[in-house]
Amino acid sequence: MRVQQRAAQAAPAAVRQRARTPAPPTLTPAPAPATAPTAPRVALPRPGLRDAFPTVEELVGHTPIVRLQHLPGNTTNIVLAKLEGHNPAGSAKDRPALHMLKEAERRGQIRRGDTIIEATSGNTGIALAMAAAIRGYKLKLILPSSSSAERIATMTAYGAEVILAPSMEASRDMLVQMEREGLGHCLDQYNNEDNTASHYIGTGPEIWAQTGGRVTHVVSSMGTFGTIMGTGRYLKERNPAVQVVGLQPSEHVSIPGIRRWSPGYVPSLYKPEGIDRVLDLTAREAEETARCLARVEGIFAGISGAGAVSAALRLSAEVDDAVIVAVVCDRGDRYLSTGVFNAAAGAEDPAPCHAAEFHSALARLLHGHAGPHYVLFTAGAGCEGGEGEAAAAAALKGAALLVRKFVRDTWDDPAAPSADWQEPGHGAFVDEWVSEGLGV
Repeated sequence: MRVQQRAAQAAPAAVRQRARTPAPPTLTPAPAPATAPTAPRVALPRPGLRDAFPTVEELVGHTPIVRLQHLPGNTTNIVLAKLEGHNPAGSAKDRPALHMLKEAERRGQIRRGDTIIEATSGNTGIALAMAAAIRGYKLKLILPSSSSAERIATMTAYGAEVILAPSMEASRDMLVQMEREGLGHCLDQYNNEDNTASHYIGTGPEIWAQTGGRVTHVVSSMGTFGTIMGTGRYLKERNPAVQVVGLQPSEHVSIPGIRRWSPGYVPSLYKPEGIDRVLDLTAREAEETARCLARVEGIFAGISGAGAVSAALRLSAEVDDAVIVAVVCDRGDRYLSTGVFNAAAGAEDPAPCHAAEFHSALARLLHGHAGPHYVLFTAGAGCEGGEGEAAAAAALKGAALLVRKFVRDTWDDPAAPSADWQEPGHGAFVDEWVSEGLGV
């Protein structure tokens, strides 16, 4: 009895003891030890898949070459156009721009993030702007103020800073000053042998391969001389008989992309022994040919490239069984703002011209304009408006005839058997082409 009583008394004490015992503390997890941050996982295509697709850089070069179907006329010659406008940035200058950058990188002269400065008439600037964007460079370009709006806008679109100068010579002077002031690294396209090398390893081999080694003449406009020197050197190494023909503007004439350099500004890339013949070109001849190429051959060429085609047509009248390649260095859309392709601009095509241009102008006349076609020869510029010309114009007034004049330095009776125009390649050429009447 006493045992049960003590147990009963002990029970409440145990309960009271448990009530006074504090609850165990709440445990929180210890913080994880600090670790170095890890780089995010980089997702890459499967091995081999990325290399199956080209980059923009890899599309530079390998441009097509096409045969002119109409303008050469009935001839044993083949006249070809190398369409450099098919490069990613739209011109032959893609080749040297990318090559000069890569070679400067390889030599340790520049590295990603550096500022490049260059003087350019347009196409090199656009090509450099593209290449600089791809490879991570800042770019300042100095252009003559005559550059077309399309060119300036395109360079700006690629991220380049454009600086305008009064002339190309002034652009080069400004470039030298900027380099002296440490404002950037100058690639110097006018004296950089990497410019020439890009065509020696690219344009020349392509022409040789595309013609199956049958090229006999290559015609190129001249500016920096990189295209003509590099291409010509390669082709002459393969066949010394290949004729390299360069184009320059006539005296006091300005043509985009072509230069007639003042003494003291001739680029060091120029090696006269590498060029067999130089032809002068007027702006009118180049522009007329550009319009005619678009309307007759479906080739939308730039002005200097069209000039090369015109020169190729001149050469075609002098030779037989030739394969003549004209380097068409850019596209016509670079010149739309100049008005050269407006309908009004071609209203007087082909305009009076010198006899040296006769065969090219005649081709444009016959294929670009409805016949019948009449050709009027006069004895030099001094005879313009003379009695003979006035009488001919009066006789044809009101008729649906296209009358054009081809100016000669000296006058011979074209009807006489001994006259120049009756010799092979002149009078015979005219007789072969003109079927609806030749008025002389």
